[in-house]
Amino acid sequence: MPDLLATQRDFATALRDAGATAALAQRLAGDPAQAGRRFAVYRANVAAGIGRALGAAYPVVRQVVGDEFFDALVRAHLAAHPSTSGDLHDYGASFAAFVAAFPHTQSLPYLGDLARLEWAVHRAYGAADARALDAAALAALPAERQGGLRFVLADGCAVVESVHPVLRIWQIHQPGFDGEFGVDFGVAERALVAREGLRVVASALGPGEAAFVRAVLAGADFQHAAEAAFEADARADLGGLLGRLIAAGVITDFLNPEDSKQ
Repeated sequence: MPDLLATQRDFATALRDAGATAALAQRLAGDPAQAGRRFAVYRANVAAGIGRALGAAYPVVRQVVGDEFFDALVRAHLAAHPSTSGDLHDYGASFAAFVAAFPHTQSLPYLGDLARLEWAVHRAYGAADARALDAAALAALPAERQGGLRFVLADGCAVVESVHPVLRIWQIHQPGFDGEFGVDFGVAERALVAREGLRVVASALGPGEAAFVRAVLAGADFQHAAEAAFEADARADLGGLLGRLIAAGVITDFLNPEDSKQ
């Protein structure tokens, strides 16, 4: 008899490939044909559950392409990238790259980047609660030691950059949006995605601001992050950016350069 691991692998394969059901049905109790029909119901339920999960993670992509096309995308993605986690919240990380390369989405060149933005929003929703920054301790840090400090950003914080106006597209598709619906498709955009309390906010960043946050996320100290910002945009307003990040709770802590010497 096949071992348990082989049976589990065949079971997982049959969930996404109907052609693999016949071999698996021989191992199931009862009439193989009936077992195959029952398994088809199970396969459909799994696909529907994954479809709902991706629809929840990518609601704007779904709005843009329509329900029927989105469902076809989900099926194609599932066939190419089966789930490797027991948590549906984790499924969909590869969807943006899949969408960008999918032959039938090439008339919407921004769609892959829009999906990247939506995945960042999805992950930020599930991020751990942020701690409050000790602003007094930060203000008390002597100026000569500020260059070496490292900011800690809230879990789920991400920078999404695109040559397309994906932040604008995302914004006009949000529930309750009642502003102007025009989109300039010649505009490149950079978005900061972060959870603020119980909601996720995606806000615009300038080139220097985006470079600064990227550097901080990569572990750079303040001096090197600032250098990256000014290299990208000599007019970057880091003071204003830091004020916004602190007020929004995106900066949650900082590492004092002197702490590592003690």
